[in-house]
Amino acid sequence: MTEKPRTADASTSTSPINPLVMAAILFILALAFYLYTLQPSLSWGDGVRLQREAISGESFILTELVDVEFAPDPYPFAKLGVAAWDHPLYVILGHTLVRLFPGANPLWMVNLVSAVFGAGAVAMLFLLCYTHTRSLAAALYGSLALAVSHTFWFHAATPEVYTLFAFLLLLSLYLYDRYEQEGRRGALIGSAFVLGLGGANHMLAFLALPAALLYHVLGGRFKQKRLMDILAGIDWGLALRAGLAFLVGFSPYLIQLARMLRTFPISEIGGPVIGSTFIHGLLSTPIPALLATFPTYLMYLFYQFGPFGVALGVYGFWKGRSAHPRLWGIAVSFYAVYTAFGLAYQVSDQFAFFLGSHVFFAGAMALGAALLMEKLVGALRKWLPVGLALLVIAMPPLYEAVPDWFQAAGITDEAFGIPVVGVGVRDGLDFYLNPNRHGDNTAYQFGIETMDALPPDAVVITQWYTDTDE
Repeated sequence: MTEKPRTADASTSTSPINPLVMAAILFILALAFYLYTLQPSLSWGDGVRLQREAISGESFILTELVDVEFAPDPYPFAKLGVAAWDHPLYVILGHTLVRLFPGANPLWMVNLVSAVFGAGAVAMLFLLCYTHTRSLAAALYGSLALAVSHTFWFHAATPEVYTLFAFLLLLSLYLYDRYEQEGRRGALIGSAFVLGLGGANHMLAFLALPAALLYHVLGGRFKQKRLMDILAGIDWGLALRAGLAFLVGFSPYLIQLARMLRTFPISEIGGPVIGSTFIHGLLSTPIPALLATFPTYLMYLFYQFGPFGVALGVYGFWKGRSAHPRLWGIAVSFYAVYTAFGLAYQVSDQFAFFLGSHVFFAGAMALGAALLMEKLVGALRKWLPVGLALLVIAMPPLYEAVPDWFQAAGITDEAFGIPVVGVGVRDGLDFYLNPNRHGDNTAYQFGIETMDALPPDAVVITQWYTDTDE
């Protein structure tokens, strides 16, 4: 698939600014925004587990096993597992950061990981969009719209693994795109290495493989070709080096897997590793039941980007193929795969698994904005970037106001299925609907008050929320 260079003109808001410099500036601005809105200490729910694991360097399930059940080796991360709910790379990065700065608040340091890689993902999306559209305004709009979108911002301001996932995925795509456009073999090897790192962080990274296959199918790479012709056209030496680079990137996971196999047979850890419970449930779920979550997905999508943003994304998908085929192919392929998975992964925090879908929808929005600016003339063309900027700026105050609107209308946590946690302290609507966690110490306050109220030698019994893959 080839793409002819497009001549830069005022219609695409082309700027002589070096895109790498602009991406660095965008990274700094996004990081400053995330640092200001970052949760300052203890989080709620799954975030607490990730904070605990990153600080201790151990998976919570393995920590609770006595030596008779699990005999760890004497080296670091001996109790770091590889189940679907484990995230070796994230834990290693977070634990290393905590150890490097022993005087800092370890909870805040773990939260910082989300902010840094969230800002990095925003910068990478900008680079990917600008490379193809050559529209500074459109690329800025797509990346900044993602930065302040509900789900992405939420995960950049709380201890979660998904901003690291998004950054590594976009970086891998950007490097592969450099290989496709410029033939840089080192870029392909780098792309494979980064994808391996992504797999060591979260299994969601491996959905890039079917998405990449779809990308090449849509690009006509295999059109009217026999399998033997396709295989004959592969540079097997380069493919071998890329494969080895992937294994090096994936090595944190492979090393931990080998360590787990010293104690547990593959039959015991195979199911949790591949998420067998989810797969079995998916195969036994009727297609209409899977599609029933689509209205919920649309509701989330509109909450991320607003009606105009959604319209621009649809426009980008609809009209983008002829103008910017590579960016269109990436956006369509990866959006389709990650949306399908998000719809199928029906868990209580399903909104989190729509994040990958939102990332590539934001890319389609940048594509749609670039196409619209090419169509408009006169004052409309000049004012469109201003309007797009206002839409981005409007999202944070909107998220701030929505929980109050719902509460005024009598809508409570129960209406959204939000678990009753932190009774009397946590505002579930505010926590889940407003990503701004600036100054939110409610979880820490609840923990301290609860512990202070316990009598000596008290035994605490709490409800266990099982994970889909357990």
